[in-house]
Amino acid sequence: MKREQFELLAPGGDLDSIKAAIAAGADAIYCGLDRFNARNRATNLTLDNLNGVIELAHQHQCKIFVTLNVLILESELPAIVRLLSQLNTTKVDGVIVQDLGLAYLLKHHFPELDVHASTQLNTHNEGQILFLNQLGASRVNLSRELNITEIKHLAQFGLQHDVLMEVFVHGSYCIGFSGLCYISSARNGASGNRGRCSQPCRDQYQTTEMGSHYPLNLKDNSAFGDLEALVDAGVYSLKVEGRIKKSHYVFTVVDNWRKQIDRFCDGEPLLTDKTELYTVFNRDFSNGFLQGNFGKNMFIDNPRDNAVTHFSKVYQCTSEEQVNSVKTKLYDDKTQIIEHVAKATADFDVTAETGHGSTLKSGIDTSKILTLSHHQPENSVAHLSVLISSPEDVSLLSHSDVDVYYQMPMGVKAELAKLITLFTEHPQLKPCFPAILIGEDFSASIEFLAAVRPEMLITNNAGVAYQAQQMNLVWVAGPHMNTSNSFAMHCQQQEFGASGAFISNELSKVQIRQLKRPQNFRTFYSIYHPNTLLTSRQCLFQQTEGCKKIKVNKGCLKRCEKRTSIINLKDNPYVIQKHKGSHNSIYSEHNVLNLEILADFPNLLTDVMIDLRDIQTETQVAVSKGQLIELFLEALKQSEEGAVGNVHRALTPTVNQQYHKGI
Repeated sequence: MKREQFELLAPGGDLDSIKAAIAAGADAIYCGLDRFNARNRATNLTLDNLNGVIELAHQHQCKIFVTLNVLILESELPAIVRLLSQLNTTKVDGVIVQDLGLAYLLKHHFPELDVHASTQLNTHNEGQILFLNQLGASRVNLSRELNITEIKHLAQFGLQHDVLMEVFVHGSYCIGFSGLCYISSARNGASGNRGRCSQPCRDQYQTTEMGSHYPLNLKDNSAFGDLEALVDAGVYSLKVEGRIKKSHYVFTVVDNWRKQIDRFCDGEPLLTDKTELYTVFNRDFSNGFLQGNFGKNMFIDNPRDNAVTHFSKVYQCTSEEQVNSVKTKLYDDKTQIIEHVAKATADFDVTAETGHGSTLKSGIDTSKILTLSHHQPENSVAHLSVLISSPEDVSLLSHSDVDVYYQMPMGVKAELAKLITLFTEHPQLKPCFPAILIGEDFSASIEFLAAVRPEMLITNNAGVAYQAQQMNLVWVAGPHMNTSNSFAMHCQQQEFGASGAFISNELSKVQIRQLKRPQNFRTFYSIYHPNTLLTSRQCLFQQTEGCKKIKVNKGCLKRCEKRTSIINLKDNPYVIQKHKGSHNSIYSEHNVLNLEILADFPNLLTDVMIDLRDIQTETQVAVSKGQLIELFLEALKQSEEGAVGNVHRALTPTVNQQYHKGI
């Protein structure tokens, strides 16, 4: 195996970490600038020192990728275009993106910049790879939840379409699917989709029935012993997480992986000793997702550094004195690493290129790039859509003036025959696809579309969007496709034939105000829904109320139906609910109700949705679902005084903070 056939990709949260990664033998480094990147807490680079960093890296045969992996707000579009123009004058090796509007701008106006799809796009099926390939992505970071068999299938599929696969091999695991986690955003406006995650999953919670204080806290990812399987799978880039970690951490992890890769390429036995990896920050290690063996053993009831605990067990410490000796040794070991890194990088010069930041590429007129017109809806009253999840609620189709969408399960495969029958018997029923559709469940979704050919569909998964375009079906981008600017809507329409999109519920009134609706494009907004905070492939009951199974299996997805709650010591309770056919999700205690937007933006929205799925939050509904639909219809028309008040009285309590704080 040749070293050129794959890359060791390291984090660079500051200049010291970048130098450490180069010294340790990284093939590439991903680093953020002081804005537009998903690690706001990292020190990051400035445009003034970027050229010097690139030059230093290239001298050591190391590439530099710039992370622009956040949602872009409408007000930021001029700044992001100027930044792309500036990056075009550098020798940067690639940019990492999440936002579809940004990807569209790169494809059509900055094709020289190599585009990589961020983990925030949560790629886990073939359709998503084709979707991103159409946008010009040369590589994709796969969802961390995938096992090696799923990774191999997608890596081989990617190679057939000239898209390389990137997989995280070391560092923090998230409990929720990336890009679909809104818990930090809902709590204090610190959105993970803006690089500001406040990590509520690492917080302490009221002690659960299972005795856990940190029921959402996972061990760290380590695929150190899985290199051979990753190479066999066809993975190109082996990615180390850690842009808010210190330089000694980066050096240690990258150095160990460099040795492991070199040994593999030289045909030598692989290393099994993780002593050095345990010496720097860790929460203990697991390769549970990669091995498809996830469950109870992936959790740890302590979010802080596990190094002392680990070595205290190794040395079988039985007294405080012995534990203190372990602490002293760890301190000395880390000091030695820091001194070694300082020596190894002493002659690494990063010369600031003053003035570079103001340089624009010749011939690019940013004002022309950003010329989009706003097209007002033809109808003054937004059309109402309803989302249901129970076959019994199909009776709501009797409301002729609403569209009824049925929530498709994440485990489509097991329910395929029943779903085809349901939609065949009720041709007016429209499907709404979830964000997560892995493996055979994605394939079953495409089978469903071919069999039913619905007159319209909503999808939160870009893979389904791609297939809908190929099948000439009318589709709308769902709320979890995170549409936050006009160019994202433009991208969905122009590149993939979307007929509409949901405006992100993370946006505030101020952030929505500047959006421009494309011509012949429907703009949706969810005005009432249980607030999904995150979705997890993990079992969230093993650490909370308990589960007899040690690990998650296929039967869990298909059959399990449970509900519980956890109480964060810093704020309100959260509802955990697992539906048959879907993964575990966490919801806010109270549903979101936003009728303000109707009065605030009468010339933006063509459609609004109310979510009437059977999700048991603490919001009480005083009327039947049919009566609730009628109340919302009256509120939309504003034909009777007090119509809005009637909705509020029927639903108590509700919240709407996100609309005022935004992201």
